[in-house]
Amino acid sequence: MKIKPNLTSGLFFLIAMLLGSSFIFTGCKKKKNDSNENATYYYKATIDGKDYVQTATEVNGYEAGSAMGGVDDVTLSAVISPKDYQYEHGKTYMDVTKGILHNYLSITDQQFYQFFTPGNYNFTSGPSYDPYKNGDGFTVTWIDENGEEWDTFSGTGDQTGSTMKIINEQDEQSPLDYSLRVKVQFNCKLYNNTGEMKKLTNGELVGVFTEIE
Repeated sequence: MKIKPNLTSGLFFLIAMLLGSSFIFTGCKKKKNDSNENATYYYKATIDGKDYVQTATEVNGYEAGSAMGGVDDVTLSAVISPKDYQYEHGKTYMDVTKGILHNYLSITDQQFYQFFTPGNYNFTSGPSYDPYKNGDGFTVTWIDENGEEWDTFSGTGDQTGSTMKIINEQDEQSPLDYSLRVKVQFNCKLYNNTGEMKKLTNGELVGVFTEIE
């Protein structure tokens, strides 16, 4: 089974055209977060020695979203991105993805909740064309201010010494789908498509994972 855990920057324009409702695109569903407007969603990290902090608010041009890839065996993503996924120079994007959640079509809310139990987790070990081939785990994808994509599964995909931890989770108020607000902390290595590596430290993301129907 091959599941691509996130969409590349080259698809942003198409996503923007389709945004406004959940949709299917090569097995992926994306959803804006319509839950608690007063909650704080963000990511922060030191990447290649530079500090990044990005919140998602109603007025700053960023939003917290969710994505699901697959059908019955799925990956689930929490996303901090520019609104409508329209790239602008100087803006960044991050998603944290966890997989694989099996039997998704018959899952209960309680099982969805348990999938994000606080604790330590592994990163997937690739290869890049099939990040979950060697087992379940997390991936991180980051698009820098120049529009270049970096992730944990390209290049060598080596994550020796990397850490990923779910700190907490809580039910999120949502009018449609069951959602969780989840806080993760992580340290990892990010690679571009040529294999160049950047070190990410002190990573933290608070986002929403949604049981998209």
